[in-house]
Amino acid sequence: MPLKAPNLDDRSFEEIKELVLERIPRYTREWTDFNESDPGITLVELFAWLTETILYRMNQVPERNYIKFLKLLNMELEPPLPAEAHLTFSPRAGASLQPVPIRSRVAAQSQETGELISFETEKGLDLVPYVLNDVQVFDGAAFHTRSVENLTASSSFFPLGSNPAAGSALYLGFTPPDVLPQSGTRYFPQQIQFRVFLPAATTAGEPQRCELEISGLPPAPPVDLVWEYRHPDQPDRWRSLTLFKDETAAFTREGYILVEGPEKVAVSNEGRLIDPASEQRFWLRCRAVSGAYPLGKEPKIEFIRPNTVRARSVTTVRDEVLGKSDGTPNQFFELRHQPILLSSRLDGNSEENDLLLEVEAAGPESEPWTRVDDFLASAPDDTHFILKAAAGTIHFGDGLQGRIPAGDAEIVAKHYRYGGGESSNVPSGSIVIPLTTLTGVDSVTNERGAVGGRDEQTVDDLKAKAPCVLRHRNRAVTVEDFAALAKRAGGVLKATTLSETHPDFPGVEVPGAVTVVIVPDSEDMPPKPSADLIRSVCGYLDNYRLLTTELYVKGPEFVEIRVEVKVTATPQVAAGTVERLVREAVDERLDPLDWPFGRDFNPTGLYRDIYRVKDEFDNEIIRNVEHLAVFVKHQPHDLRTPVELKPDQLIYAGEHDIVVVPDQDR
Repeated sequence: MPLKAPNLDDRSFEEIKELVLERIPRYTREWTDFNESDPGITLVELFAWLTETILYRMNQVPERNYIKFLKLLNMELEPPLPAEAHLTFSPRAGASLQPVPIRSRVAAQSQETGELISFETEKGLDLVPYVLNDVQVFDGAAFHTRSVENLTASSSFFPLGSNPAAGSALYLGFTPPDVLPQSGTRYFPQQIQFRVFLPAATTAGEPQRCELEISGLPPAPPVDLVWEYRHPDQPDRWRSLTLFKDETAAFTREGYILVEGPEKVAVSNEGRLIDPASEQRFWLRCRAVSGAYPLGKEPKIEFIRPNTVRARSVTTVRDEVLGKSDGTPNQFFELRHQPILLSSRLDGNSEENDLLLEVEAAGPESEPWTRVDDFLASAPDDTHFILKAAAGTIHFGDGLQGRIPAGDAEIVAKHYRYGGGESSNVPSGSIVIPLTTLTGVDSVTNERGAVGGRDEQTVDDLKAKAPCVLRHRNRAVTVEDFAALAKRAGGVLKATTLSETHPDFPGVEVPGAVTVVIVPDSEDMPPKPSADLIRSVCGYLDNYRLLTTELYVKGPEFVEIRVEVKVTATPQVAAGTVERLVREAVDERLDPLDWPFGRDFNPTGLYRDIYRVKDEFDNEIIRNVEHLAVFVKHQPHDLRTPVELKPDQLIYAGEHDIVVVPDQDR
C-alpha cells in the first residue's frame, strides 16, 4: 500500500467536547447542568475549540517537514509559462519603409479583470508598407482569384491549385502608393516575412516532430518553389528572389517564409483583374518549378499574411539596480518583478532571452556574472550566482564556493524578462493595444488565439508531483516521464505516451520513436489540440528529451458514441427536464476529459447511469429504460460487446436521441 503520513492527532471539536463532558461526573459530581446555556459548558466548548486549533497546527508538522525536504533537494515552484501568439501589423497608408523593433510591446485587455496583458515580439520585423489586397492562384491552365478567401479566416484555398504541377503559382498583389518611391529608395525591405496559416480544423491534432521545431529544419519540401518579381527595367520578364527560410515546407505546414525583398518592382496587371488601369499592383509570385505532392496531400491554406511576427506574453526589464554588496558571504538580492522567465533550447540560449547580471565595482568596467543551478562546482573566484526564478531572488557565494561581490559594488540586472500565466491565453483579435510607439503602423492584431500560457505551480501540485520529478530529474526517459512533463506544459489537461510509435508508420514498432498524445484544456467537443498548442508542447518537451529520442506530439483519436434511448419517467417532473438530465448523465459518462486513454467502453453501464438520474430534490425519476441503442461512428453497436479503444483513443458524445414517456400508472 502507498505511504501515507498519519495525523498526529485527528480528534475533532465535537469529540474533544464529548470527552470532557464524560469526565464531569467523575471529577465534579455537583455539576449537573450540561446545557449550552451553562457558563461551564461555554468554557468547555472554548477550550475544545482551542485544543482543536492546536492539534490542527501540530498536524502541519509532517507537511512542513515535507516541504523543507523538497527545499533541501532544491525543488522550487515552477514559474508560469508565457503564451505565444502571432501578431500581424497593418501598414499606414503612405508610410515609408520602417522596422518594427524587437521587443515591441502590444497588449490585450483581460476580459475578466480588465488588466492589460503585455506581449513582446521575439524578433525585429521589416515592415512592408503596402497592403496585400489581391491574391490569385494559377493552376497551370487558368487564374483564380482568392482575395476574398485570403481575407476571411474561416475559408481556405489551394495556394498552387488543386492539382499542382510545374508552373503553378501563387500571385500576391500589393497596392502601390499614389506616388512611387523616389529614385534611390527601396520599394520593399531587404527581407519580407510571411506567415502561412493552415486551416485550423484540419491541422488540429495532427502530429508534429519536436526537434524540427527547435532546429528550424523542416522536412524536405516535396516540390521546389521559386519566388519572383518584375523589375521596372524589364517588366516583361520575372526575376528570381532569394528564399532565406521556408518553415512551411512548400505550404505543407504552418510557419514563416523569409524571402528577399526586391529593391524595385514594376507596377503591372496580372491574371483576372478586371480594370487594368485602376488595379495596378506590385506583384510577387511563388512558382512551382519541379517535384510533385503526394496524391491527396495537395497543400491547402487558410490565409497568408505579410508583416507577421511571433510574440510572447512577457515584459522586458533593463538596468534594474538591485542594491549594493556589503562584502559578506551568502548575500541575497530580490528582483523587482517576478517570476523570471529563463531561456530554453527553444530560445537558442541567447543572453537576450535570459537574466544578465553585472556587478559594477569601482573601475571603468562592469563584470558580468554567470547563473548556475548550485555552487557545488564553484571555485572561490568563480563569478557565479543562483537565481530562484519563481521567487525572483539572487544568491551569491560564500567565498569558498562562488566569489563574494566586493563591498559597495552595485548589483545591476542588465536584462531580464517576466510574465506569463494562463490568463495570457487570450482569444484571436484581442492583442490590439500598442504599448510601444510603432512608426508606420496603422493597426495590429492576432488572427489566432494565444496558446501555451500556464500559471505558477501551486504548493499542493508540487507536493503531489514531487515523486515524479525526483524520478525523472528533468530528463524524459520512460513513457511516464514524457506524459508527466507534457501535463506541465501550458494548456494541456491530460496526456499519455506511446513508446516505439511513429505517426507515419501506424502499427509498426519503431525503436527510438516516442509519440506523446495530449488533450487540451478546452471546452470544444471533441477537444482537439490546435497546431499552435502542439508546437508549444513540442518546444517544451524538447528541453527534456534524450538526443537519441525521435519525439512526436499529436492529439488523440476520438471515437464518437451516440445514444438512442426511450425512458419512462415519473409524471411529476416535466419531460423536458427529464430529457435534459438524462442527456447530462450520458454526456458525463462519455466525457473524454474523464475517460482514460485506451480503456474499452462497456455500453451496458449506461443503464446504471440513466437509472441514477435524480431531480433537484434527490428523488429518483426514471421508472424504466424501455429502449437503448448505441451507435459507434454512426454504426449500430451490440450492447453486449465492449467498444474497443486503441491506446491513443478517447470516446466523446455525439448528438443523442432521447424520448421521455410519462409513467401513467403511478
